[in-house]
Amino acid sequence: MDLQQVKTQVAQVYRQNCEGIKKLPNKRLLQTLEEEISEEEQQTNQISVVFRGNDKFNFNCRLNDTDMIIFTETLFDFAENIRHIDLSYNQFQEEGANTLSGLLERTVNLESLNLQGNEIQTQGGQKIAAALKENTSLRYLNLANNKIKTDGAISIIDFLFYKENLLELNLADNEIHHDGMIGIASVLNWNNNTLQVLNVDNPVYTSIGQETAIHFAKMLQSNRSLEKLSLQKHQFTCEAIYTITEHLLENKTLRVLDLTANKIAFKGCEALAKYLLGEYCSLESLILANNRTGHYGAKAIAQALSKNRTLIHVDMTRNNIDDGGLKMIAESLETNNTLVSLKLYYNDFGQAALQEFHNLQQKPRKGDWFWDFQTYIVGNQIEMAYSRKCKIAYNEAIKLKNENNG
Repeated sequence: MDLQQVKTQVAQVYRQNCEGIKKLPNKRLLQTLEEEISEEEQQTNQISVVFRGNDKFNFNCRLNDTDMIIFTETLFDFAENIRHIDLSYNQFQEEGANTLSGLLERTVNLESLNLQGNEIQTQGGQKIAAALKENTSLRYLNLANNKIKTDGAISIIDFLFYKENLLELNLADNEIHHDGMIGIASVLNWNNNTLQVLNVDNPVYTSIGQETAIHFAKMLQSNRSLEKLSLQKHQFTCEAIYTITEHLLENKTLRVLDLTANKIAFKGCEALAKYLLGEYCSLESLILANNRTGHYGAKAIAQALSKNRTLIHVDMTRNNIDDGGLKMIAESLETNNTLVSLKLYYNDFGQAALQEFHNLQQKPRKGDWFWDFQTYIVGNQIEMAYSRKCKIAYNEAIKLKNENNG
């Protein structure tokens, strides 16, 4: 049976299963199942199960627990044909997650699973982790914006002990407290050297966040696979950042570090600057949005930018940086041919900084700037406006960096 026949049969079985319990089919889901196979599906000879609840056509037909029971049972006999599952931003909870876990036990060729933005709780998270334990093909797992909490996260930690194939894991916004975070850092320190991307944003700390900083720091010192790490909203202070960056000095693999919405002031920026000037620093993207860097923090980062040759993207939006601090950042770019993308909007620009950035824009340069603002002249004043030009793909930024270094 060819792949198009498989998809057609899936739609037929789904319709029959709905009729069997006298329930009307989910119209949008049925339409999705009846679509022709994509070019990627043809090439891989595997089907993708994609029904995103945040799609404008799907929003009013998001999958609940009842939908999930019928849908997953429909897919049981076709599980070996499934390569990708994306059921993000639907409305199913424990019951839906439990029946999905039964399907996952059969999807031996599954490479990616995205369940972000549902209402999966601890038991559902545990069952999903258990169902995936024998899977050797999974590369991407996204459980962000659910409620698996610490006990659910611990199941994923156990999962990481045995999984050398998983490359990307997203557990952000899951009400995980410090024990869960310490567990994740520990397994990446001792047992797992294959995971490349980790997002553990917005934990729920009942104690000082600096305790977990020590564990992440030790992990970053020894781990040799992690390339992207997101630690938004961890309540990290300057002391925590100092601890992390000191352990990063010998790390050659980290490319992206997201520290958005922590408590980083100028001392933390000084620690980051030291790391950015370190011999082994390979960081390409540093995200410090919504912190407390201020004038002196901007000065420290500016001094690092004048000499750093790895960064292609820096985000310091909403950091209470004054005109003088912004001017120093602009001046640092005079000698920096590597940085491509810069976000500084929602800081306190004055004429001195605007003039410096305006002058930079006028100077010839190999490759374009991608800033989140643009400058223009009105009378005798330099004005600025928000720009979406900065929103470029990370891979495109790397390409531009290579061209600039050409």
